[in-house]
Amino acid sequence: MQASSSSVTAKPWEVEPVLRARRLALLAQVAIETRNRAFSEAHREEGDTNWGLGCKAHERFCHALQHLAEGAESPWLRVRREGLSFTTFVEHLPVRVYRGSPLRPPMRHVRAMAAERADERQLTLFGEAAPVNHWFWMMAVETFDDGRVKRTLFFQVNESGATRNHWEPPPEGSLFGDTPDGEKPVVKRRKRAAEVTLQ
Repeated sequence: MQASSSSVTAKPWEVEPVLRARRLALLAQVAIETRNRAFSEAHREEGDTNWGLGCKAHERFCHALQHLAEGAESPWLRVRREGLSFTTFVEHLPVRVYRGSPLRPPMRHVRAMAAERADERQLTLFGEAAPVNHWFWMMAVETFDDGRVKRTLFFQVNESGATRNHWEPPPEGSLFGDTPDGEKPVVKRRKRAAEVTLQ
């Protein structure tokens, strides 16, 4: 049985300074644009289904983030792809993206994050021990019935499935003003960089 959500509420950058609002907003924007574009190209009468379109959206999202990670404008972004598994890193911190509810994250994703932490602990076996942290960061992409994105939400989850510190990036139009952490995100230029990969 999955654990209930925690009542703790803090902004991501208050917990982990590397998780700046501008960075998370960019990740969310790429997820929204790649998924919505893939679904807007659907030909339902020719047999396109949400499953097939979802696979295309996932591939485009991975491709767009890989392109951004290789660019000079996002030195904080790193990605790792192993088969179908894809993990995003904001500096050193893994952030796993999945489609579904932020209230009940799929346990296969939670287990994957726990394995990620175990691997990092092994790497420090002969060095300084890494701090034990049982909470992992995820981004949930909630969708409408037609597959388009309803909203994105960042949050922490522990190995039991309990969640806390939910934060929803502001709508795209709000990204051009001040973000809650005091940064003014430069989204227009980066947005074009992400869109280039989708043409």
